[in-house]
Amino acid sequence: MKEYLLIIKTEGSVWTDLSPEELQKHMENGGAYIGGLMKDGVLKGANPIEKSGSRLVSEQNGSLKDAPFNESKEVVAGFFHITAKDINAAVEIAKANPIFKDIPTKIEVHPMMPIGGN
Repeated sequence: MKEYLLIIKTEGSVWTDLSPEELQKHMENGGAYIGGLMKDGVLKGANPIEKSGSRLVSEQNGSLKDAPFNESKEVVAGFFHITAKDINAAVEIAKANPIFKDIPTKIEVHPMMPIGGN
């Protein structure tokens, strides 16, 4: 099994864009999705990411700088660290995420390189 990082990018927020009833249904669907990943033994970790308070660290001309992220419609909303047989299986896991039903979403699927490059 290989490891993959699924990065969830949205243009909205389930916390503010959904009615209380829609949010409750989203939480139930998300809980079932995560529960299924745990039952199948593929979930290594997952977390939402706060939209505010993030900082960007960059190097420019030999000097490290940090600043708030640029404002953008699209934000990183969270991640899943999973295991899957191959990239196609990881994509299928990403496609099953119920967030697609609730708000505009993109999920990047990144293969993770094992330490040592193996």
